[in-house]
Amino acid sequence: MFITYKNGKEYKLDYDDDAHSYKVDGVKVPSVTRIVDACFPKNLTEWAVSVGEEEYRRITDEALDIGNQTHKWIEKYIKLWWFRGYQTPKTGDKFFNSVSSFLEWEEKFKPEWLYEERKVYCDKYKYAGTVDAVAKINGRVCVIDFKTSKKIYKPYHLQVTAYAQAIKRIDRLRQWPLGIILRLDKETGEFQQKVFEPKDHFKTFIKCMELRQWSSLRIKEANIV
Repeated sequence: MFITYKNGKEYKLDYDDDAHSYKVDGVKVPSVTRIVDACFPKNLTEWAVSVGEEEYRRITDEALDIGNQTHKWIEKYIKLWWFRGYQTPKTGDKFFNSVSSFLEWEEKFKPEWLYEERKVYCDKYKYAGTVDAVAKINGRVCVIDFKTSKKIYKPYHLQVTAYAQAIKRIDRLRQWPLGIILRLDKETGEFQQKVFEPKDHFKTFIKCMELRQWSSLRIKEANIV
């Protein structure tokens, strides 16, 4: 696929779904999630030990499955915005609660959907990623990230920040998009929303990029004179 900037620049973006990796014009570039994970690694060791390996794998696999199904359902739903008869999950489906919370949020805030699963590439800082959704709410462009996690974790803000900056450059927006982290509770069927200004956090994301680059460098051994 091609990423086309409003100023006419065009970049060929290739995405490897299995490896979750991106290449731009044949050159590999880091993904937003890999950059953020380099600064905030997921440390589940203590919890995994407490529940045991078998239970740990069962819980994480089930959570991942629910998250994936929820994202796929929402993606199709947004694509078929003109067809509101799109089939909702059945009560017994594992992702019923998370989808129900999404529909409740949509009814309350009435977003004007612009994109779903939008691939982006920032040519200035050389990173790529996939945005869950972009919409206009009350006239403001919003970058939306859907989560089915237990809570809204702080690193999520940096992911959305990076996406917002890329979209601002690609679409030549005068104003930064708003960031929205929308947590869809898979147990209660309720939503939790965090709205914030991504522009206030982009310098921190850049520091994450620098840390990731540093971590891949070989440190030269110095001579003692």
